[in-house]
Amino acid sequence: MTPVRNTLLALCAVLVVGACSGTPAPTTPTNSSGASPTAGTAAADETAAVRTAFEDYKKAALAKDGAATVNLLSAGMHRFYDESRVLALTGGADKVGALPPSSAFVVYALRAEFDAATLRAASPADLVKSAVEKNLVGENARSAELGEITVNGDAATALMVMQGKQTDIELPFAKEGGRWRMDPRPLLAHADDALRDAAKQRGVAVEEMLDGVLAQRYGAERVPALKKPLEG
Repeated sequence: MTPVRNTLLALCAVLVVGACSGTPAPTTPTNSSGASPTAGTAAADETAAVRTAFEDYKKAALAKDGAATVNLLSAGMHRFYDESRVLALTGGADKVGALPPSSAFVVYALRAEFDAATLRAASPADLVKSAVEKNLVGENARSAELGEITVNGDAATALMVMQGKQTDIELPFAKEGGRWRMDPRPLLAHADDALRDAAKQRGVAVEEMLDGVLAQRYGAERVPALKKPLEG
């Protein structure tokens, strides 16, 4: 269960840089033929800026510098955490159970890591900062790198490289306020696929697998309580 557990825990902490696994894909250099020297230089500058944003995030996450990581995540990711915060407080079993597995895990983890009063007052930035400072980051982050980067205006994608092998998993970035920021929400789908595959291989339900991940992290005795809203 370790690969699945690491994936979900890293997503919980918004530290997806060390959480990805996928099918190795060949590295394809970006084709800049036909572009003017000025355009080519601008594209190279943006590509370098995306890579720098990723390295800054990884460095800050591994150093448990929560304040630094906050500004390197997209507004969309902040919204996701605010929605998860509300569900952690008030979401019943029907609402949370209808979420994809990794999104449900984030809700359960917020219930485990924070009390109701803290969540009521917390901003998304507060949650990210606290998650990083709680050291909810896997050692896999150290071996995560970016492969090929494709920039299209204020959006970019980068292929993840894990342990020196390029995968087919794309990490999105968004340029907001003149700065490149990671938008790792699409990676949740990869965590869902990993969990479903693991459940299928073991012949158990996805919910049972999810409960096992929660039990490993927080103790089996806490799992029933984590399924209930904090303000329920």
